[in-house]
Amino acid sequence: MNLYQASFLNAVRQFPDNTALYTEDSNGKANSAQVKKFTYRMLFELSQRWGNYIAHLTNKHNKEQQPVAIYGGRQWQMYAGILAILSTNNAYVPLNNKQPANRISKVLSQIDSQVLLVAENEDPSELLQLTESSLLVIYLGADTPLWLTKNWHHQCFNIDEIDVAVAATMCSSSTPIPLSTLANSSTLLSEQLNDADFKLNTTNQYAYILFTSGSSGAPKGIAVSHENIVSHLGRLDELLHLTATDKVSQFFELSFDLSVHDMFSCWSKGAALYVIPSEQLMCPIAFIKQHQLTVFSGVASVLSFMDRLSLLKLQQLPHLRVSCFGGEKLLTNQALKWQRCAHNSRVINIYGPTECTITVTYYELSDSQTIKSASVPIGKALPGLSAILVTDNKKITSANTLAELYLAGDQLVDGYFQDAEKTQQAFITLTTLNSNVAEASIRYYRTGDIVYYDEQQNIVFHGRNDHQFKISGHRVEAAEIEDAIVNFSNDITWCVVSTQTEIAGNTKIMAFIETALISNPAQHSDDSNQQMISQLRKHCLQHLPAYMVPDEFNLYACLPRNISGKVDIKALLNNDEQASATNKTSNQLSPKEATPC
Repeated sequence: MNLYQASFLNAVRQFPDNTALYTEDSNGKANSAQVKKFTYRMLFELSQRWGNYIAHLTNKHNKEQQPVAIYGGRQWQMYAGILAILSTNNAYVPLNNKQPANRISKVLSQIDSQVLLVAENEDPSELLQLTESSLLVIYLGADTPLWLTKNWHHQCFNIDEIDVAVAATMCSSSTPIPLSTLANSSTLLSEQLNDADFKLNTTNQYAYILFTSGSSGAPKGIAVSHENIVSHLGRLDELLHLTATDKVSQFFELSFDLSVHDMFSCWSKGAALYVIPSEQLMCPIAFIKQHQLTVFSGVASVLSFMDRLSLLKLQQLPHLRVSCFGGEKLLTNQALKWQRCAHNSRVINIYGPTECTITVTYYELSDSQTIKSASVPIGKALPGLSAILVTDNKKITSANTLAELYLAGDQLVDGYFQDAEKTQQAFITLTTLNSNVAEASIRYYRTGDIVYYDEQQNIVFHGRNDHQFKISGHRVEAAEIEDAIVNFSNDITWCVVSTQTEIAGNTKIMAFIETALISNPAQHSDDSNQQMISQLRKHCLQHLPAYMVPDEFNLYACLPRNISGKVDIKALLNNDEQASATNKTSNQLSPKEATPC
């Protein structure tokens, strides 16, 4: 079944007057915002109207299904546009306005899209200049920006004017497309819902295509089918138990797959989706309080940031009943602080690569279980999915044995978009996992994540197999060093370890540490920072082999984050030499001092 049918249309039928979407669009004026609120009926009518335009414009190219790209940030037009694209049997491709135009242009080239939707207040001029193929660009704002009127090799239209363009391109024998807004009577709504269902009764494979970074420098596309995401929504329903009365946060960028978790877990139940403004993403407590949200999802870095500012106070968020964290390692001490802050909330750590449709495993914090690891386990596979630990093609069942995580089930995508070679490398079929036990052939995705079982057979994330490095012939996992540093003190809110090769060929281990202890330079002098670094080194020597002790300990009040809220390791490495003393306190030893005999 189509994602639009399985989630949104069902909610429109049952809860037409419930709030479906709430946004606060910045209008460029200081300390002001433009609030937009849509019921399910309103959002349905709008998505159908816009979908009619898209359907006609894509159908004239005689392609059964063609990805449609949408460009913007957190504007309400992005959410209405995604629903409009899905209503036409096309896959949506979200283009993040924070990413470089040359990267986005490569994405457009890969998907060969003929139609680009642009949200209000966006200026895609650089992108349009870089894109050689002719696009039909539909601006979703109410104004007419200057870039829209330029003499491009693209066709550019305002959404309010496009009905004229559609009428001009229609053949005389074509059936007229209804362009007016739908009436509000319940009878007509029922008829239009049936019509919307009928339009979707055609073969269609993909619901959306997301692009992640690729090892070759070109973005890597992951196409998720309707079957993949609808199966996932069913499992989420069993896990989260959302209802039509819930108020659900929309935290993630639309180019990040957990945004699909936010949107469609909400819309499938008739709940209200509240888009958190960009300026409140790293500290959403005030927004959660103001709107009395009941469901929140975010990345662990948000907890790190709020913890550093001492904002995770007891019983601050009484209305929250479900909290989900995903996308990166969730530190145990910060998860426990959030649990006390949102004292009525279930706290769930979710895990899953985009290749396996958002969420495959989960772990829910419980008073009956004590977490012994520095990070919260990623737990066990959702019902109907399989998560196994494999090394040398042998299944691992014993505790505390490091192995790569393999995933299987109906949420696995077909592969990478138009890239058979990468698909073959990442997706494999295993028929024998134990030396004496033959099993049916099962297709697995090799995650590249190194994990282990704890004593309760929960899976614990350890690190990436591509974050390994060698020091003096020893294979080292960055995650092991990170865990040791984080365990040094509750004042350390985050740690990232990387390496750098010096001119002489030596490999230098560098630790980038976020700590509240230097958040107030007036109270914490350079001497106290150096004292902390000295204590950190002693702690590491007590818990790690000498060759694993970092050569540099870099203390930050706040580590830089990328657009997904994750720590930006590339920025740290690029700016390491230029970082100012006010933002960073570092201590570097010679190889002899760092690795004593």
